[in-house]
Amino acid sequence: MNKTLAWIVSASLLLCAFAMPAQATPRPAKSAAMAAGSSCDYDCLTGFVNQYLKALIAHNPSALPVAPNVRFTENTIPLKLGDALWGTISALGDYKIYFADPQGGSAGIETIIRENGTPAILLLRLRVVNRRITEVETIVHRSAADATALEKFGHPDPVWLQPLSAAQRTPRQQMIKDANLYFDGILHSNGNMVPFDLRCNRILDGYQDTNHPAEKGWFHKGSFDPDAMNIRDNMNTGIWSYIHSITPRHVVVVDEKMGIVLGMWMFNHPGRMTSVNVKGIGNVPEPPVVTHPSSVLMAEFFKIEAGKIRQIEGTSLALPYGAGTGWETPASRESSGH
Repeated sequence: MNKTLAWIVSASLLLCAFAMPAQATPRPAKSAAMAAGSSCDYDCLTGFVNQYLKALIAHNPSALPVAPNVRFTENTIPLKLGDALWGTISALGDYKIYFADPQGGSAGIETIIRENGTPAILLLRLRVVNRRITEVETIVHRSAADATALEKFGHPDPVWLQPLSAAQRTPRQQMIKDANLYFDGILHSNGNMVPFDLRCNRILDGYQDTNHPAEKGWFHKGSFDPDAMNIRDNMNTGIWSYIHSITPRHVVVVDEKMGIVLGMWMFNHPGRMTSVNVKGIGNVPEPPVVTHPSSVLMAEFFKIEAGKIRQIEGTSLALPYGAGTGWETPASRESSGH
């Protein structure tokens, strides 16, 4: 497991260790969000994502229908639309997972790009109001090794591309709650409290760290191989106990058609733990990357099928300890209550 993976994995596993179990409480719907939902359906929203990517690869932000006060961030930094990746992107890859939320007027994609020829992972989130883009949030994970690893899968796991039947769908608020329970479970070293489908695998920054015995990660010690475990048993080992909190937690897309919850989750690591005592194994060293204060913004998403977490994927952004997201109080986000 490379450094990025560790941050990712750590990221995937957070939530305030001292917090009450997460209760996902959406912010009250605003009239703009309602207008977005009524004027732009699922296909319309994914069309905006494709339109954005087309303009991005053409280095032409003027081709986009944007609101006068459009907000744009890349890797948490507020910028003018047309800056940063707009000037360096050189190609789009074929690996793509879309999300769309007509009720919230939001949409997004995880994909592979080339930046001046170098592979990177892009997570894009848009908000659309009255058929105008009002918000653009991008996470660009600039690790060629991680992007190449994700691209080597060839295509997303089929579960991400399969719409849910009516019987498989989970109510919106329960979807948000289930995603938050994942983080609660990690922080309490209790995978039994999380509604996992045990077929669930986690792929973060291009690396699968569950049900994958070939991946010898930082926690591998003799016969102890958490990457070979199913996700529940992996969580129950306690190896993620160095994670002190995840705050803020923002749900940004709830795709009820596909059963996907996308959030931006800030994982905070004080850096005080150097090892963890694993039952039956003894002390296992923590990875050096988390033995100093740091935060990681995880753009992580969950496939929720028939009330169970079926698959997890995402990408990460390493930040200084206590850093912000660049989107601390937008109306378009749904708070997890933390």
